[in-house]
Amino acid sequence: MTVVEYCRHETRVYELVIIRAGGRVRCSAYIDHEDLFRLPLDIAEAEVIRSKRSYIDIATRAGSAWSSPCVYLDIK
Repeated sequence: MTVVEYCRHETRVYELVIIRAGGRVRCSAYIDHEDLFRLPLDIAEAEVIRSKRSYIDIATRAGSAWSSPCVYLDIK
């Protein structure tokens, strides 16, 4: 399954998708209420080799952190 197929069919609305290659973050996508998102073409067509649901800490304007659900995708 490619990254774009995974994002269209396996994610939920308002979910953050973190895309990694070789253990390094390459890109992220936020799935909006209409399931719309943008990805670079080379990443959109890459094959997903592993997925994992988890959480990521996001900094707030107040300087604290908020734990947000996300999906990590590892690609070839």
